[in-house]
Amino acid sequence: MALNGREGVSGLTRRRIIDAARSLGYQRRTSRNPGGPSIVSVVIERLPVAPTSDPFNRPILVGLERSARQAGYRMALEFVGPGDEPEVGRWTRKATAGLVVLGGGDLSPDWVKAAADSDVPVVMVDHFVPGLELPTVVPDNICGAYSATRYLLEAGHRRIGFIRGPSKYWTLSERMAGYLLAMQQSGLKFDPDLIPPRISHSEEKGYGEMQHLLALDEPPTAVFAVSDKTAIGAYRAIMDRGLSIPDDISVVGFDNIGEARSLNPPLSTMHVPGETMGRMAFHRLLSLISDGDLSDLNPLKWTIPTQLIKRRSVRDLRE
Repeated sequence: MALNGREGVSGLTRRRIIDAARSLGYQRRTSRNPGGPSIVSVVIERLPVAPTSDPFNRPILVGLERSARQAGYRMALEFVGPGDEPEVGRWTRKATAGLVVLGGGDLSPDWVKAAADSDVPVVMVDHFVPGLELPTVVPDNICGAYSATRYLLEAGHRRIGFIRGPSKYWTLSERMAGYLLAMQQSGLKFDPDLIPPRISHSEEKGYGEMQHLLALDEPPTAVFAVSDKTAIGAYRAIMDRGLSIPDDISVVGFDNIGEARSLNPPLSTMHVPGETMGRMAFHRLLSLISDGDLSDLNPLKWTIPTQLIKRRSVRDLRE
C-alpha cells in the first residue's frame, strides 16, 4: 500500500517504507505497456490432461506465468482442438497484449498463420512452422537427439532402434533427424526396420512400437525414444516380455520429465530447460509489445541447449 500510494498507511510508516526501499535499490515492477491490455494469451493444443499437469508443458507455463506476473501482465490459456478455427477477431491490441503459441499438434500451419496475421505480437514456443517468419523458442532437438544416439553408440551398441512420435509435431521430427545423423556418421549400415511405423496413440505412447522392435529376427540392443512419455510405454512393453532394462535392452528418452527419475531403473534422457524456454519466450514477446511496430519483425529462432542425463537405463556393452 505504501509503495503504490494507497490509503491505509500512516504518513510516518509510509516514509519509513519508502526510505527502506530506496536504500535497498528496490524498483516497483509495473507493466511495460501502460494503458494497454494486461492479458497475454497462451494458445495450446487441447490435451487429455490439464496443461498444468502435463510434465513437459508445466515448466514452460511456470516460466511464462512468473515472467508475465513480474512484468504486470496476466496470463490466460486458450485451447485448440481438431477442427477449431482461430478466433482472430478476439486478438486485437485493445483486448490482448500478445500471443504465445505453445507446442504444435492441432495448432496447424494454417492456424498459426492466421494468428500471425492478426495485429498482436506472436511468439512460438516448442513449435515452428517452416516458411513462417515468427520469433520462436525451441530446445535443441537435433543436437540433443544426436548426443543421445552417440551416447548409445559409444556404449558399444550397434543396433539402435528409434521410436518416433506423431508427425504433427515438427519438433519431434527434428529429434528423428538428429538420430539419423548420428547413425549415418557412425558408418554402420542402416536398417529401416529399426524405425517402426507409428502404432501407439495417447496413453499407449511407445508400447506398440517397442513390441514391433522386440519381434524382429534381430531385435535392437538399445532404443532411443523420441520423448520420455514414449520411453515409459517402451519400458512397459519390455517388461511385459519378461526382459530386463538395461541387461537385455537399453533405453534413452528425451525431455527429463519427473517420471523419468522414478522409473525402475531411472531413465537416461536429455534434459529440456522448460522454465528457461518460458522466460525467454515471454521476454521476447514483451519486447515486441513495447516496440509496437511489427512491420520490421526480426524472426529469430532461439535454440536452447539440452543436456544428457545419465542414469541406469543404459548398459555399456564394452564392459
